[in-house]
Amino acid sequence: MVRTELAVDLQSAQAIELIRSRMPIHELVGRYVALKPAGKGRWKGLCPFHQEKTPSFQVDETKGLCYCFGCKNGGDIFAFLQKIEGIEFREALERLAQETGVELPQHKGKTGPRKETLQVLELAQQYFREHLSGEALAYLQRRGLSAASVEQFGLGYAPPGWDGLLKFLHAQGISPQEGLEAGVLMEREGRFFDRFRNRITFPIQDPLSRIVAFTARALSAEDTPKYLNSPETALFKKSLLLYAYPQARQGIRESGRAIVVEGLFDAIALHQLGFREAVAVLGSSLSSEQAHLLKRAEASQLYLSFDADEAGRKATLQSLNLEIARGFLVYAVLLEGGKDPGELLLLPDGQTHYQRALEAALPEVEYRFEMAAAGLDLRRAEHKQRVLEALKPRLLTHEPFDPVVERLKAKVLSGLELPARVLEDYLARGRQESRRGPLRPDPRLAVGLARPDLTEKRLLRELDVIALLYGVAEEEFVGWCRYVEDHTWPPEGTLLAEFMSAARSEQGKNRVLKHFEARGEGARLIDVLMKSPTFEPANLEAHLTTAMARLREVYYELRLDKLKAKLKTEPSVDLLREISETQKAIEAERRIYKR
Repeated sequence: MVRTELAVDLQSAQAIELIRSRMPIHELVGRYVALKPAGKGRWKGLCPFHQEKTPSFQVDETKGLCYCFGCKNGGDIFAFLQKIEGIEFREALERLAQETGVELPQHKGKTGPRKETLQVLELAQQYFREHLSGEALAYLQRRGLSAASVEQFGLGYAPPGWDGLLKFLHAQGISPQEGLEAGVLMEREGRFFDRFRNRITFPIQDPLSRIVAFTARALSAEDTPKYLNSPETALFKKSLLLYAYPQARQGIRESGRAIVVEGLFDAIALHQLGFREAVAVLGSSLSSEQAHLLKRAEASQLYLSFDADEAGRKATLQSLNLEIARGFLVYAVLLEGGKDPGELLLLPDGQTHYQRALEAALPEVEYRFEMAAAGLDLRRAEHKQRVLEALKPRLLTHEPFDPVVERLKAKVLSGLELPARVLEDYLARGRQESRRGPLRPDPRLAVGLARPDLTEKRLLRELDVIALLYGVAEEEFVGWCRYVEDHTWPPEGTLLAEFMSAARSEQGKNRVLKHFEARGEGARLIDVLMKSPTFEPANLEAHLTTAMARLREVYYELRLDKLKAKLKTEPSVDLLREISETQKAIEAERRIYKR
């Protein structure tokens, strides 16, 4: 089984490279952008992802990449098609495979269980839709939902019987076991029965608009839980999907923002009120994977519109603390009177009510401070201390330039009426505390504690090396990656170390690039790739020798920086000797790239 999966992965990687070789990137991009020649193998045009008057969007056929130096959007043929059409990688792959005549490995032979499960779920949806009438439909109408909203989101009803869906699926040639695997049936002591009974059903769709699960709301107060979800399957992982995402994707792209709510009714209600960019989480808060979905839909602003209770406040803060959330402008939406968005459908001015709430939404800094200071007397020293403790995790950033942290510091200074020196001393003590712990055996590994200028220099040098590796032929890529790893010894926690790990475990350059896009670093990597000069393959080793020497120099400089800091607190002859040896190593590397 494992060998079969590895073979399929290898075949998929080969198919991707074959598609790329048959579909010139300038031909694909040229269908959407008026391109003009800009040098050998290069074209330029107006960016399709943002408004501009001067062309900053470039296509490089040699590298197989396109990139906008203005809005930082770009990638290979698959990434471009995903972004321009608002689709997922799988759909982009299938479209280009069909156009270039490449057969994908999973298309061979008998249809697999994935498609069978999708068919079962479609049949279940047909059954639920056919039964939406009477009290179930009246309930939705009392909630203020229009017939158009019910149709758009495919709401249905699971009758109270124990075997209605079971019999319906049987009549369609679906076995009870297949219904069980799809999550719409249950089994107990060998007896199969319907999972959802006397409940309003909400189909959950993946980004390709395929039904992959259901959430069902009880109509009777005696039925618990209030909301019942399909079990997680290979198709359905709650943290990977957002409710109403397919319906909201175009609205997100057009507005540049996403409104994130807790409840499914809330999302539908906002769409009905005209806020077509609304989506709902399927858990307690926004996950990193869900945030990546919104990033791929071109959202630059997140409006977190969770409930006003304690759970809602906790969900908002958890979402703000996501690493990827730092790539958005984030706001917290607070509705008057603690109302949920779903309740606004019953108000005559519901649309205006929510628009006012959006306009009054608190920026991340304001929200964090208000939540930390809620119920406290900021004139008291101990209460100021509690605010600082609550905000400390966000204030102690490892990033050299974090605009949210700088604004949050300013808010703390004004809100707590603190002298700047007091706050900096407090944070300095916090950084010292966070650094205490088990010592690493190799001083070079502690790169995260270096000066910001050296950290940035290291990152730029690592990107230079990575850009050279991307010029290597696909079949030689992993081999050259190992060569670089053996000659640079990238410290743990660095970008290059992670790149090497991804190169060893992933199949092909394209997947490695997607790995870093998912981390939110794809734009910077593509920026360097597009700017790096083109060279003959025969000159690769010479270029790498220079780039690696410059990179090792920075690694030694980081080590030297740490050794000098240690010398101030723990002076010794051994440390002086090690400093001298490190300085000699730096000079040796400089001689390599200066000769």
